[in-house]
Amino acid sequence: MNPMDFEFGFKTLWGVAAAAFWYWVNNIAGRLKKSDERYEELQSRLHKVQLDYATKQEARADNEGVMRTLHRLEEKIDKLAERKADK
Repeated sequence: MNPMDFEFGFKTLWGVAAAAFWYWVNNIAGRLKKSDERYEELQSRLHKVQLDYATKQEARADNEGVMRTLHRLEEKIDKLAERKADK
């Protein structure tokens, strides 16, 4: 075995190893890109859910306010009815 064969074999294996390494890195980069896309999609969906939840809370609070006002009006009408009945 002469030194030329060893050098040729080493250069060949080094090239194959480098190509395999860059293929692996490229594969990871592709998966990270897909993960980033899914992250952006999930983040936008979460933001939409948060907005819907806030809107529902506001609607619920408005509904409770209207119901309190209606109960106060009902009490006032009942008091007026009692006053008229007393006369």
